[in-house]
Amino acid sequence: MGFLDDLLRGPAALAMKSADTERLPTMADAMPPAISWPTDVEFAGHVSGMYCREYAVHVVVEYITRQLASLPLKVYRRNADGDAEEVRDGNLARLVRHPSGLPGVSRYRFYASLIRDMLLEDRWLCTLGLKPGGDYSLRRIPADGYSLTANGFGELTGVTIDSVDGNPGGTYRLPSPNVILDVGYIDGLNIGEPIANVLRPLLAEARAMAEYRRNIAKNGYQIPAYVYRPKEMPWISQDDYDDFTQGLRNYVQGGGMAGTWPVFKDGMEIRTVDNLFKPVDMADLEAREKINEQVALAFHISPENIGFRTGTNSNIAAYKEKLWNVELLPYLVAFEEALNLTLPEAVGEPDCYIRANLDAKLRGTMETQFQALSTATGRPFMTTDEARELLDRPKLPGGDQLITPLNVSEGGQPSPQDGGRTQNAQQAASPNGKQALAMFDQFRRLYRYDAGFRSAWDAMTKGEDQNDS
Repeated sequence: MGFLDDLLRGPAALAMKSADTERLPTMADAMPPAISWPTDVEFAGHVSGMYCREYAVHVVVEYITRQLASLPLKVYRRNADGDAEEVRDGNLARLVRHPSGLPGVSRYRFYASLIRDMLLEDRWLCTLGLKPGGDYSLRRIPADGYSLTANGFGELTGVTIDSVDGNPGGTYRLPSPNVILDVGYIDGLNIGEPIANVLRPLLAEARAMAEYRRNIAKNGYQIPAYVYRPKEMPWISQDDYDDFTQGLRNYVQGGGMAGTWPVFKDGMEIRTVDNLFKPVDMADLEAREKINEQVALAFHISPENIGFRTGTNSNIAAYKEKLWNVELLPYLVAFEEALNLTLPEAVGEPDCYIRANLDAKLRGTMETQFQALSTATGRPFMTTDEARELLDRPKLPGGDQLITPLNVSEGGQPSPQDGGRTQNAQQAASPNGKQALAMFDQFRRLYRYDAGFRSAWDAMTKGEDQNDS
């Protein structure tokens, strides 16, 4: 008798039998209760769900967010002369560079969260606080974490922030130095109008079309053909018919047989069917592209800039210029003004203001930048050593001097990019220019002393034209 038999027949086993029969805990008891997730239709009714589930909304919102959040924000102050000078150190400058004190929340991620709220919820809010080191910090409050109140004139009067995970929250009367917010649409008690409310019917139509196409692709003919067997060739037996049918089913379900065909018996033929309804006949792919374009236009973005519509080499530069001068600029202005409305005074620097460095996005290629800078300054703007440093080349003796051509320093031509064309035209330095200048002086003298010499001038110029021809 072994140890296992002793255990099964010993006092412990008897005690278990005499005890009240209770069900032992199983793995199912350790599992949490099933979560009733909303369907795609229900989930897409929420703003966050539309961003997570709808392709066009996600692409457009993420495109705008990435463009605006990647812009560097700078702090400026007006000096006594009225000129703007950049402030690199100060409460506001440090806050702009490192707005959040939370781990893993970089400058880009923090601003991206606010811009995403602005695009999806038509409002965003953050609170001003202090980091452990004494510097100021901002904390984003999600749209479902606060509620705004307004009076009958549509003027915001207060905000109530919910308490979450030990944070006490609280109620603030507006305006408050601790609350930075921006709200788009306000009409009485309606505060903020998410663009998702406008897009929901359009996207519901797209979702229904996608479901219809999915069902057709699933239930329709995979191959527009059928197996033909003449009626003069009956099946040998029922087993013969069943074997062929089962073999054909195994071929269709097996997968990995693309481009091949099962072996048929003598007399069988493959006949195609041309009038079958196929998913491509719905032309819903074109409709899907149109819906993507409408979503982009709802956010006031050209579909060509996102890629929903193909542009050409001739208009792609114009679309890029339109992107920053027309389409994204209102979003940027609204974001800058919302920050400048409260932050500078709240951190004790009311004479400062925040501005995005838009030039960082409008710069062209290196070739166009260098040409534009040289033309704007009227002289070379880079030393020899600076140019060699771009190519990882060592410095040269005297390479730190900025060499300026003599004709530029003397004012002979307006810029190094001119090539002497303007100078030659002004001074008649070219042979054609000298000849034209001499003829004009001769005509001026003749016409001054005797108007009758005008006919001689006409004859001379006519002869010159004939010679030129």
